[in-house]
Amino acid sequence: MREDYLGMDILFDLDGDLAVGLTGDLLCVSGRDCLLQDVRDRLETLPGDLFAHGSWGCGIGKLLGAPDTPLNRALATRYIRYALEAEPRIEDKSISIKPLVFNTEEKRFEINFSPVNGINPASVIWGFGVTDILDVE
Repeated sequence: MREDYLGMDILFDLDGDLAVGLTGDLLCVSGRDCLLQDVRDRLETLPGDLFAHGSWGCGIGKLLGAPDTPLNRALATRYIRYALEAEPRIEDKSISIKPLVFNTEEKRFEINFSPVNGINPASVIWGFGVTDILDVE
């Protein structure tokens, strides 16, 4: 099945920098890989951080430092779900979110979803922690 409808964008490396090919040209990403990159970008962006797209992003960063309680886990799951439901290329009913690590230092989740139009489901392990924010090893 064609994945053109999933989009095309500039590729970012694992550090969030522009990916440059051997010839010095910017690399691009398309189809399913574009959607996966956009999901990560959406989850890592706080609403209001993008000047022209004030509501784009995910509010889960507000929970950095929050303890592991049922309420905080529910809030985290809700933040991620709202962000993914705002993505028109994802089938809303297919979204599932499972906390893997949830403590004051780190939050990690297994996120599963299906792109619209019947493309195979995607699974992403995503999260953030104090070391990500402070850029500390």
